[in-house]
Amino acid sequence: MLRIVPPKFGTQEAFRLCLSASISKQKKTLLSNYESKILTAAAAFEQACRAATLHNLDPANFAPQQGHESDADDLVGMYTRRMGPEYPGRPVYDEARNRRIKCPLCGVGSVRQVDHHLPKSTFPYLAVVPMNLVPVCADCNFLKGEKFPKVYSEQTLHPYFDEIDDQRWLHARLITLSSTGQIVASLADAVPSNWYVKFFVSPPSAWRAELTERVQYHFEAFNLAQLYEDQAADDLTGIELSMEEAYQAGGAPDVRELLESMARSRKRPHNNTWMVALYEGLASNSWYCSGGFRQVAAG
Repeated sequence: MLRIVPPKFGTQEAFRLCLSASISKQKKTLLSNYESKILTAAAAFEQACRAATLHNLDPANFAPQQGHESDADDLVGMYTRRMGPEYPGRPVYDEARNRRIKCPLCGVGSVRQVDHHLPKSTFPYLAVVPMNLVPVCADCNFLKGEKFPKVYSEQTLHPYFDEIDDQRWLHARLITLSSTGQIVASLADAVPSNWYVKFFVSPPSAWRAELTERVQYHFEAFNLAQLYEDQAADDLTGIELSMEEAYQAGGAPDVRELLESMARSRKRPHNNTWMVALYEGLASNSWYCSGGFRQVAAG
C-alpha cells in the first residue's frame, strides 16, 4: 500500500462547491441543511482514520434519520451527479482522480476511478468528503465493493493516513517443486520440475499484532499475492538476459549481486513493492542464481 498526499480541498469547501451552481433553490436548501452534520461526520471519520477505529463508527450517525431515505439519495447524488462533468463539484473529483501515480491500494494498477473508503451507500454524509475519496484502479474498486469494517482487522489501509512503508513487510520466495509436486530445497544441484513465486506478509517484530492483522487483511482483500505473482511471471522472462550476462561474468555470486542491486534501486521510491520483494527473494535462492533462471524464464 502506498501513502499519498491528502487532497487539498476541505470538506466545507467541497460541499459548498457542489451546491454553488446548476441546482434548484429547493434542492440547495434541503442539502444545505445537512452541512453541519456533514462537517461533524467528516471530523469523526478523520479522527477514526488516524486512530484506526473505523470499525467503531455507527452508520446511523452518518446518514439521515429513518423516514428521510430520499434525503440520503440526494446526499449520495452530490457525488454521482454534482461531481459529474460540467457540474461545479467536478474539481473535487478530478483532484482525487487525476493522480499520476499507481493505485495506492495495490501499487500496480493505473488510477482510473475514485473509491469511497467508507461506502457512500452506507455513509451518505461522507459522499463528498475529500478525505473519503481515494484514487484507485478499476480492479481494486471492484474488489472492495461496498464493504466496510465491522471489526478492527477488517480496516483496509487508507493511503491518506496509514504509513507502513518505513519498514519491510512484503516478501517473496521462489518455491521449487519435484515431479510429484513436493517442495524441494533450492540448492545449486537441485533440478526441480516446476516452480512458482510466493508473495507473503512478514512484518518486523516491532509491529503490533493488530497492525499485522490489518495489513494481512488488506493483502488478502485485494488479492495481492496473485496480482504480484502475475507481475513477477512477466518480469522473470524479461530479466533472463541480464542474469545470463552476470552468470557468464562471475557465476552465481554475480547473479546474486545483480539481483540485490536491482532490489536496492527499487527500494528508493518504496520499500514494499513486488519488485523489491521478488529480487530479494530470487537473490536468496541458490538454485536460481546458479542457472535456474534459465528454466524459470522458459516458464
